[in-house]
Amino acid sequence: MDSQEQGSTVLGSTVSEWLAEEALHSSEPAKLYAELCQRLRGIGVPILRGQIAFRILHPLYDATSIIWKADGAVVSLFRPDDSGGRERFRRSLFGHVLTHHMPVLRRRLTGDTALLDFAELEEFKALGGTDYLLFLVGFDPGTEAGVICSWLGDRAAGFTDGEIVQLRRITRELAVAMKARIERSVAHNVAHAYLGKRAGEAVLNGQIRRGDGEKIMAALWYSDLRNSTALADRLSAEDFLKLLGRYFEMTAAAVLDGGGEVVSLIGDSVLGLFRVEESPHHACGLALAAAREARRRLDAAEQTTNNLPIDFGIALHLGQVIHGNVGVPERLQFTVVGAAVNEVVRVQDLTKQVNRPVLATAPFAAAVPGPWHPVGEHILRGFETPMPVLAMA
Repeated sequence: MDSQEQGSTVLGSTVSEWLAEEALHSSEPAKLYAELCQRLRGIGVPILRGQIAFRILHPLYDATSIIWKADGAVVSLFRPDDSGGRERFRRSLFGHVLTHHMPVLRRRLTGDTALLDFAELEEFKALGGTDYLLFLVGFDPGTEAGVICSWLGDRAAGFTDGEIVQLRRITRELAVAMKARIERSVAHNVAHAYLGKRAGEAVLNGQIRRGDGEKIMAALWYSDLRNSTALADRLSAEDFLKLLGRYFEMTAAAVLDGGGEVVSLIGDSVLGLFRVEESPHHACGLALAAAREARRRLDAAEQTTNNLPIDFGIALHLGQVIHGNVGVPERLQFTVVGAAVNEVVRVQDLTKQVNRPVLATAPFAAAVPGPWHPVGEHILRGFETPMPVLAMA
């Protein structure tokens, strides 16, 4: 071993020590990987480009990649969880290594031993790359959990044997640091997908006991799919689930896009809320805009599935609710409860009776100006005092 390679090995040990320390911290994966690449290039390892990829548990994406370039650029990419994304991955270098369970792959890009048997390698050569290394590090046998990491070198002679050993060791150490970050990301994705972002963060931050919660003032938003029983009877399970998906994209998505929270998807109903943080006028204005957007999406969409029409009613209310954990200690639900929740559900029932798609209570209508039209005072089921109800003209 010459003195230059010996010095690189010593410096590489300092990178390993830094990486071991970082494994205990909570920095973002992209930040961690970018700093690692910069440190490796800084000690003389000729890295022109680095990439790390790993699978994620997300309702929209199958995997993510972080790409670092020698100019300091860092890009995070997400692979869609669809047939097109999976097919492109299968044909890629990463897909080849994963399919054949190859722990190491090396390709020289220049010289007599050059082998450019994948389209990406032609691109890497055009960037100035001379040597390409790829390592696969699995987490659990029999699963696809783990990381795939590649290193593109730009030294004319390529990577030395010592650098290859060093990069393989550092890739394994990086996988250890990334494992905790990937698992934390999975926990966040699952919590956000099933509880909503705000409630999910509350649970992850420790609010996991029955009774944990708070009283809040909120604009409540409740929608219900019309004729759902008949639709379920007449459609196949697959078609009915597709119809529900379209319905939720019109309603629940409108709440989320409007800045609200979807508290519950109750069968074919959506319970959303807009917290009163600035003023009731602001929260109710957002809820009203989301109701209009939901109806706009309905008007713009195909109206039938197997010649069966889609429609839904929306109720809007302003009141105080308790937002927190309810249930039994072993099985909890983070939701909202209180009289205001029951009232908004009952008002939605009235949309069929008065034949108006959007109804609001008097407290809600008083908080936000609009083309309101009174439709009378109604005694809601379970309540004794009549509730003034208004329709959106």
